[in-house]
Amino acid sequence: MLSPVSRVTLDRPAAEALSKQWWVLLLAGIFSAVVGIVILSVQWTLSDLAAVMSIFFVINGAFRAATPPVDNSGRSWNIGVGVAEILVGIAFLAWPGVSLLTLAIFIGAWVFVHGVFDLSGGISSRHDVKFWWLFVIIGAIEVGLGILLLDRPVLSLALAIAVAGVWALIIGTLEIIVAFEVKHLPDTLDRHAP
Repeated sequence: MLSPVSRVTLDRPAAEALSKQWWVLLLAGIFSAVVGIVILSVQWTLSDLAAVMSIFFVINGAFRAATPPVDNSGRSWNIGVGVAEILVGIAFLAWPGVSLLTLAIFIGAWVFVHGVFDLSGGISSRHDVKFWWLFVIIGAIEVGLGILLLDRPVLSLALAIAVAGVWALIIGTLEIIVAFEVKHLPDTLDRHAP
């Protein structure tokens, strides 16, 4: 994740340290993509979807907290967002008999907020991170998906499933692409050095 509030120049030692942890992003991306595919390919009941989304938020939040920021901005932003995501997952687990409206609002609000973070992080890092535009595109898609869920107070379960699955698949794809960019970050910096 890119920090929307701080801007740090990425130098060779920082790039080498980040590139050693590329696999954390890759695992997070694979996990998210698999969850997205599973969500889109199974006939869910409301309680089952709520349980799966709870588990997704908790595990994805743990990955987010463990992932080094790709813009070298410090771990506090990723840890804060990861902990918030874990808390959303725990709230789903602790809320028995969650309604479709509640599930849609939780998912929609989190997807919207996540999109705003990705969008603003991409824009603020446009001078320092080569693949900043991926975050801008994904952030814009997330904001749209979040608005779609929040704009429709009475949803069908099928729409909630589709938005949740597409979102997880998009996040997973982004994380996989960024993982390989981070893996080759020191070489990329060398090629673009003055």
